[in-house]
Amino acid sequence: MTRIGVVQWLRRRDPDYRVLRRGLRLALVAGAGLFGGRYGLGNPLLGLYTLFGAIALGFISQVPGGPTQRARTLLAALPAAWLLVTVGSLLAVNTWVAAAGMLVVGFAIPFAGVGGPRILGLATGLQLFYIAASFPPYQPETLPSRLGGVTLGVGLLIAAELLLWPDPAPPGYRQRLGEAAGSASRFLDLLAGLPGGAPVDRAELSRREEEAARAMEGVWLARIPPTQRPASAGPRDRALRHGDRLLRQLLYHACRIAGDLGDVRDDELAGLLRQSAGVLHDAGRTLRGGAEPVEMTRLTELEARIKDLYDRPPATSTQESGPAHLRWEAICLRAADHAHAFGVAARIAAGSRPPARSPGGPGPDEFWYAHRSPFALYWHQFRFHLTTRSVYLQGAIRVSLALATARVVAGFLHLNHGFWVLLAILTLMRTSAVDTRSALRPVLLGTLLGAAAGSLLLFGAGEAAEVLLVALPVAMVLTFAIGPLLPQLWGQSLFTVLFVMVFAQAGPANLQIAGARLLDVTIGAVLGVLAGLLLWPKGGSGELRRSIARYLAVSAAAAEEVTRTLSGRPSRQDAVGAARQAWVLAEASFLQYQIERDDPRLPPVNWQAALAAGQHLHLGAVSRLRRGAHARLTRVQDAAGPLDDLAGRLRRRYADLAEQVSTGRLSRPVTPPRPPEDFPARVRDVLAAGESRAAALNLVDVELWLTGAGAELERIQPEMAKATAGHGQPG
Repeated sequence: MTRIGVVQWLRRRDPDYRVLRRGLRLALVAGAGLFGGRYGLGNPLLGLYTLFGAIALGFISQVPGGPTQRARTLLAALPAAWLLVTVGSLLAVNTWVAAAGMLVVGFAIPFAGVGGPRILGLATGLQLFYIAASFPPYQPETLPSRLGGVTLGVGLLIAAELLLWPDPAPPGYRQRLGEAAGSASRFLDLLAGLPGGAPVDRAELSRREEEAARAMEGVWLARIPPTQRPASAGPRDRALRHGDRLLRQLLYHACRIAGDLGDVRDDELAGLLRQSAGVLHDAGRTLRGGAEPVEMTRLTELEARIKDLYDRPPATSTQESGPAHLRWEAICLRAADHAHAFGVAARIAAGSRPPARSPGGPGPDEFWYAHRSPFALYWHQFRFHLTTRSVYLQGAIRVSLALATARVVAGFLHLNHGFWVLLAILTLMRTSAVDTRSALRPVLLGTLLGAAAGSLLLFGAGEAAEVLLVALPVAMVLTFAIGPLLPQLWGQSLFTVLFVMVFAQAGPANLQIAGARLLDVTIGAVLGVLAGLLLWPKGGSGELRRSIARYLAVSAAAAEEVTRTLSGRPSRQDAVGAARQAWVLAEASFLQYQIERDDPRLPPVNWQAALAAGQHLHLGAVSRLRRGAHARLTRVQDAAGPLDDLAGRLRRRYADLAEQVSTGRLSRPVTPPRPPEDFPARVRDVLAAGESRAAALNLVDVELWLTGAGAELERIQPEMAKATAGHGQPG
C-alpha cells in the first residue's frame, strides 16, 4: 500500500515524470563525476568541479526546451563557464579584487537576461562558476583541473540529456501561436459567411470565437514561464512577438464583425475574409512545423485584394455607400491587413526573409528587424533598459551589490566555505522585499534541519568512509529527483544534507561542515534581505504604477499626434518614439509583477487591460503611419476636424487616468469621450464631394480606432466604471 501511495503522489506532483527523469540523470552525472575524479583519476578537485558544473547548469539553472535544444544551450554556455572560472581563479588573489570582479559579474550576467530567455535561465548557474572559483585558496596552478572538471560535468550532462530517458520536447511558443492562428482561421472562415449572405450557425460561431480566445490566452506572455518566452532580440523571436500582437488585433476586429455586422451584404468583403482565413491557416501550419512557409503568392494576392478594395469606385446604392457599410468595410480591411502581416511574420519566424520593400514605399518598414544585424538588434533591445526605471536594471544592481558585499564579508570573516553565503543570496533573493521575506523562513529552517541531519549522519558514520560513499548517491537522487517536488523547506533541507556530504568527501569529514553551512546561509540571508529592503524593495509593483501610467499618457499623445499628422496638421513632438520605450518598460514591469505576490497597496486597476489599451493606442498609431500617404485624411469641409478634437479629448482623459494611476489612488472615474455626433454626415459629404472611397474609409478607420481606445478606459478601471454606471463626464 505504501508503494502504491508513493506512486500516486509522484503522479500527482510530476504527471509525466519529467522532474524524476531529469533528477535521475543529474544524480548519475554528478555521482560519476565526483567519484570518477576522486577515485578513478585521483584528482579530487576535478571531481568536485565536475559535480559543481553539473549542478550549476543542470539543477540551479533553468534550461527550457526539448533534449536537443537544452543540449545546444548547455554547449553554448560552456565557453562562458570557462571564462568565469578562469577570471574567478585569477581574481581570488585578494578579497577586494574578488569583490570588484563579483560586482561586475553579478551585474553583467543578470542584465544580459534582457537579451533572451536562455541567458535569463542560466544566470544563477553562470554566476556560481565565478563565485566558486573566486574564493581561497588562491591556486591558479589548479586552473586546468577546474576547467577540466567543468568541461567533464557539462559534457556528461549534455550526453545524459540526449541519451538517458530523454524528455519529449514540450510544445514551444511558436507551436502554440500556430495553434492559435489555426483557431482564428476557423473562426474567420465561418465569419465570412455573414457578409456573403450564407446561413451561419450562430452557436458554432460563438464556439469558434471562444476557442480562438482560449488559444490566445495560451500564448499570453504573462502565462508563459520567463525562460520559455520568445524574448530574445533575434529576428525569429521578434517575429513571434509581432505575430502575437497582430493576431490579437485581428481577433479584436473579428469579434466586432461577429457582434454587430447586422444586415450588411457584400460579396467582396466575404471573399476578403475567406482569403484572410486561408492565409492564417497556412501561417499557422508554418508555425506548427512540418509545412513549407506560407507562400508569397498567397500573401501577394491578399495584399492586392486589400488595395483593390481601398481603390474600388464608390458604390451606387445608398446602403453600400453609407457610413454604416463603410464602417464594416474598414473593420474587415483592417482585419485582412493584420492577417497579411501575420503571414509575413510567420515566414520570418520560420527562417525566411520578408518580401523586399520598394524604395519610397508607404510608411516605415513593419518588418525592419528582419534586415538588421544581430548586434543592431541586441543593442536596440538593450538600450531601452539603460535606465533606472527598468526592472531588469534594478534587479541586476540589487543582485550585484548584494553579492559583492557578501564576498567582502566572507573574505574578512575568513569563512571556510564562504561561497555558501553567496549561494544563499542567489537562492533567497526575489524581485521584491515581500517575496524575499516570504522565502526567508523556509530557507533558514530548511538549512537548520539539513545541517542537523547532516551532522547526525557524519557523527553516525564516524571513521567508516564507506557509509558516506553509499549514502551520497542516495542523497543525490533525493535532492535532484524528489526535492523539486517538495515544499521549499524540505527541498532546502535535502540540498543542505547533500552539500555537507559532498564537502565531507572533498576533505576531512567533521561536524564543523554542517555548522559552517548554517552560519554561512544565515549571513547570506541577512545580506539578501537588507539588499532587498534598501534597493527598490517593491520590485515589479513599484515600477508598475509609474510605467503603466507613462505608457498610457504617451500612447494617447501618440494617437493625437498621428491623427493630426494624417489630417495634414503639424505635430508637436515625437510621441510615437516615446511610446515605444514606455511600452518596453511597462511590459517588463507587468511581466515581472505577474511572478510576484499581489500588492494590496496598488490602485484597483486592471493592469492587463491598461497594457492592452496602451498597445491599442500606440500600435494603432504606428500601423496607420505605415500606410504613409495612403492613410491621409481628407480635409474636404474639414471632415477630419472632429477626429482631431476627439483625439485631443481622448489624450486628456488618458492623461487624467495616468495621473491618478501614478499617484496610486483612483479618486474619480474617467469615462470615454463621446464620439462626434455629426461624423456620419461628414462622411456622406466627403463622398458627395467626389472624394475617393479610400479617403472615406480612412476617416472611418481612424474614428473606429479612437472610439475603441475610449472604450478601453472603462475596462482599465472596472470598479469605478460600475460605481458610476449611467453618469458620464461631459464630452
